[in-house]
Amino acid sequence: MSGIMEAVKKGFSVASKSLGLVGILIAFNLAGNLISMSMAVTPGTEMTPQMTTGAMIFSVIFILVSIFFQGASLGLVRDYIKQGAMKLGGFTGYGMKYYLRLLGLGLVIIALIAVVALIAGVIIAVTAPLNNTVVTAIAVTIAIAIGVVATVLYFIPLTLSPYALVSDEAGVIVSMKKSLGIMKSVAKVARLILLYVVLILISLGIGFAVGFLVGLIAAVLPQAIGRVLMATATSVINGYLGIVMTAAFMVFYFAVEKERV
Repeated sequence: MSGIMEAVKKGFSVASKSLGLVGILIAFNLAGNLISMSMAVTPGTEMTPQMTTGAMIFSVIFILVSIFFQGASLGLVRDYIKQGAMKLGGFTGYGMKYYLRLLGLGLVIIALIAVVALIAGVIIAVTAPLNNTVVTAIAVTIAIAIGVVATVLYFIPLTLSPYALVSDEAGVIVSMKKSLGIMKSVAKVARLILLYVVLILISLGIGFAVGFLVGLIAAVLPQAIGRVLMATATSVINGYLGIVMTAAFMVFYFAVEKERV
């Protein structure tokens, strides 16, 4: 538990000392939130096919651009943890340097998840026509078990792949193998899950507190201004906590990597 809390503390320390990077992420998130707000339909109005298409295109573009920001953030956070300083001038370079590899990594992991989901779906679909409650229950149990095992043994450990990719300057497959290799033990997987839980609880706590206060202020303002205020608050929280989490997981990755040596 102490190692988990050290990673979390380091995450907050890095974020607090990297306000320039945090500011860039806040601006990016705010731009995304404001554009999403402008595309939202008013209550009682139906969304047209053109609006739906526009929203889908924006979502795809936002995700693709997010990968650039992720690569830049990972590179700068790695520099800070390893060297005690970061140069914001390297933001664009890191974003471009790791873009294709992070995109490829994401696509491979999505493909693996799709395969597991397909297998589970086929197991249920094959037994459904039998109209046997017991057989169906067994099939559903097996499908769930496959999903749980795959998640615990593969998908959760694979979440460290981006950190291996950037920290070790590795390719897609090598970073995945590295991530799985250093997370072989159940104890390490449990620690990683615990880190996720701690960070999620902290995020929920901060989000609730800030959201409550901002909500009170927004309630006495015109609706449009209140929505912009809430979007701004959300962007600030996401920008700051985004670096907290990136740094915490980076510290955790370095720690478990050393344990393997």
